[in-house]
Amino acid sequence: MKNAIIKITDRHIQDGEEYTGELTTAGEFEASASGCRLIYKETDEELLDCTTTLIVEGGSKISMLRSGRYNTEMTVELDRRHSCYYTTPYGEMLMGIYCKFIENGIGESGGTLRFAYTIDFNNIPASENELEITVKAQEE
Repeated sequence: MKNAIIKITDRHIQDGEEYTGELTTAGEFEASASGCRLIYKETDEELLDCTTTLIVEGGSKISMLRSGRYNTEMTVELDRRHSCYYTTPYGEMLMGIYCKFIENGIGESGGTLRFAYTIDFNNIPASENELEITVKAQEE
């Protein structure tokens, strides 16, 4: 694993309103011929004490595992809908995730990962989401 600075820019559309956010944090990553893996600590106040791991399989599948205050296992796979559990201190929710696109440009020195997906609850659309994750390897 290499140390890295990870910048996450997200855009969400929910109930006709657009929300954007940005997070820059320290983390680790490794790239291989089949994809990459990113690990970082959340710095958002609501997600403090959470660690997020993204496992990217080529340009077709991303698994997100979050542990800590909020436990989540989410799969974003191109052209497939997955049901995922999202656990909060207030209870557990079942949500549907449908991936629109994945562009994986992360290599040995870093790069950019972009993907978009929708979230639904009981097949009722809840939000459209797009993330851009930039990874910059740090010198040892």
